[in-house]
Amino acid sequence: MRLLYLLLIIILNFILQTTVFQSFSIDNVVPNTTIIIIIAFALLKGKKVGSFLGICMGLLQDIIFSEVIGVNALIYFFIGYLIGLVDNKVFKDNSWIVVFFIAVATIFYHFLFYMFMYFLGLEISFINMFKKVIAFELIYNIILSVPIYKGVNKLFKSPKLSFRG
Repeated sequence: MRLLYLLLIIILNFILQTTVFQSFSIDNVVPNTTIIIIIAFALLKGKKVGSFLGICMGLLQDIIFSEVIGVNALIYFFIGYLIGLVDNKVFKDNSWIVVFFIAVATIFYHFLFYMFMYFLGLEISFINMFKKVIAFELIYNIILSVPIYKGVNKLFKSPKLSFRG
């Protein structure tokens, strides 16, 4: 049943990111809700779920949009795995922790993406990419990170046992 929920979240995120969020673009930059969802699940469920979501969501993006299949999947896998490593080491109810990981992961994603494109022979100016893409995406991701994280947390929170008399 949880696998079905994960697949629905993957599909819903993909649809929203490619349709609805396009209406809110600034200079063709939209929020990367994929990173937010991967980090939310990695923090709440650990490295296995985080890396699984990273591969699935990245492959979906690669197959549909990318000239090179596997780059997004690999980057998202690393993000999900690395953030999942700290799932038991951080206080998960602190919104600043989520914002910090979102900010670091957004920059990490673009740095690795730039490195892959460089080694594949595609010329991209990192300074221009930072000014035109990373800065806006970073702000978008930070704004959306807390509500999405709290939604995922509420959706998958285990019910607590209570005895009321």
